[in-house]
Amino acid sequence: KNDICARLDFIVEPWFMSDAGKSSPGSTEFAEFQKEAEAEHGIMFFSKVEDVPPVVEGKRLAIISARTSDNPDLFASCLEIGCHAIFLEKPGAPSVAELKNMQESAKKLNVEIFMGFNKNVSKYSEKAREYASANAGTKVTFYHNNNYEDSPESLGECFERNAEGMLKNMAIACSGCELLQRFC
Repeated sequence: KNDICARLDFIVEPWFMSDAGKSSPGSTEFAEFQKEAEAEHGIMFFSKVEDVPPVVEGKRLAIISARTSDNPDLFASCLEIGCHAIFLEKPGAPSVAELKNMQESAKKLNVEIFMGFNKNVSKYSEKAREYASANAGTKVTFYHNNNYEDSPESLGECFERNAEGMLKNMAIACSGCELLQRFC
């Protein structure tokens, strides 16, 4: 019995597919992952959401796991290409106002939003691992894009990229999570 109800068709990776990202730490590993995913699974890679082909059949789910400041634009692009549902990693946007705008845009298009996705520690990630271990031939790969060098020098750049700070980041996540769950 084939009970698979979803498949991964496309990956959008703006950083490693950019000129600057192609020579950054982690780029070699990403290139190897891309080559394997394309050859073994037919997954297509793009540097921009807008380049993803239109929905031909079924429904499309987007999982946005990016820098907080990039999420509103990525979210809007996912709506434009016809996504039916979006998993949005917390906090979702730099401000509650942006989350509200995202929510209103999705509501107009009848797109469901799921907030609080937390990469490899989420319940559905655990269930995917359990499913893979119980079903021969199933392969689940979790790839984390942590493109910071493991050095004291890169620490400043890490904080610069995530300038909203942990407390604000989590406070927005709590407010946004409540907001989106109440209305979606």
